[in-house]
Amino acid sequence: MLFNLTLIGLMAADKPLILQELTWTDIKSYLKTNDMVIIPLGSTEQHGPHLPLGTDFYEAFGLSKMISAQTGVLVAPLTFTGYSPYHSGFPGTLSLQPETMERVIFESVEWLLKYGFRRFLFFNYHGGNNIVQTRVIHRINHQTPGIAVAIGHGSSLQSEEEDDSSMDWHAGVSETSLMLYLKPELVRLDRAEKPVMRFTPQMKELRQLAAKEPSLLLVWSSLLGIPEETGKGGASHELSSNGVWSFLDPREATAQQGEKEALEMVRQAAKFIKAWQAAKGKIADLP
Repeated sequence: MLFNLTLIGLMAADKPLILQELTWTDIKSYLKTNDMVIIPLGSTEQHGPHLPLGTDFYEAFGLSKMISAQTGVLVAPLTFTGYSPYHSGFPGTLSLQPETMERVIFESVEWLLKYGFRRFLFFNYHGGNNIVQTRVIHRINHQTPGIAVAIGHGSSLQSEEEDDSSMDWHAGVSETSLMLYLKPELVRLDRAEKPVMRFTPQMKELRQLAAKEPSLLLVWSSLLGIPEETGKGGASHELSSNGVWSFLDPREATAQQGEKEALEMVRQAAKFIKAWQAAKGKIADLP
């Protein structure tokens, strides 16, 4: 009874539910009415001289908590590290091999399945994790009683408008704005500076040709964000003078822009979750 009152109080106050902050009795009660769990995926990697190494994790976790507050769905962070070897030219970056990361996440999911969780919503906010997320979702859907979908950055749920001319991909105006909204105390805007972007002759040629044939951007982008060992010049420290990937100046970032982007991503995910919650049968009827 004490938990029920506590849970009702949390939901009434629009507070997120975090696995690590609850007790086992809380989880037992939660599973009586809900089998959903949001799994944020981020990374620990350089984000220029002005954003923390944990930027992608803070974004994935922060947005997941906002979704939880709107839907009552539990958030379960499973790892702080992602696949980021191409950022290792800057100190502090950590990385797992895709196979290692997949195994950690899938084995954690197996435990959640054991307790009765059945619907897994992955909120990824690091492009390097896409291959891992795809593989884990496939394994859950094909090898277990669970159902898994992607709801984060890059998923079909999120309507994203990116201006290729700005290449504002990493630690630029957009991401700095998001962090100014989510974790402003960790942003060192006084250290921010516009990067000098460096491209190989092959990259420059492809980008020029793409002006007439945009499909060539598929080849151009495949050369970016890859380990230095490939010899293609696409590692982060080879592309950027300070780790920022953008033709824009991150000092132009604002918390207002970050709030707008955050609320839209949360709205899309929460809308989907509420629709899925309405469509489900009784918990007892699920596998």
